[in-house]
Amino acid sequence: MIPRALYLAAGLCVAGHALAANMATCLLDKLPGTQNDVAAQAVFQVCSAEHQGGIQAVPQGDGRGMLGFKSGPECTAKKAGDTRSNRAAELIGVACRRLYDEPMKLRPFNGPLDGEPAPTRQ
Repeated sequence: MIPRALYLAAGLCVAGHALAANMATCLLDKLPGTQNDVAAQAVFQVCSAEHQGGIQAVPQGDGRGMLGFKSGPECTAKKAGDTRSNRAAELIGVACRRLYDEPMKLRPFNGPLDGEPAPTRQ
């Protein structure tokens, strides 16, 4: 019985730590419900210190999948709805968009640049 309890406790510790795997998840774990901007800035500083590279280090759309939110706005509405601090709500929105919005699809540009003549067909 005791070994099972130890495995369960260890699993919960690992799962709890895994939730803040990057800056975005750290913000989403700590900011919802924040009452003032000073506390929101403190959370931002803590998450920035724990996750070098900041929000830019989180791949766009990294949280998408079967169990996550369908979009950044859906996540923001759910996570920031009861948050009084405007700063915290902004940071929640940034984290949600980074995790749940689709990556931008870039297409190669094959046309003429400004000032170049259009190619002629032969």
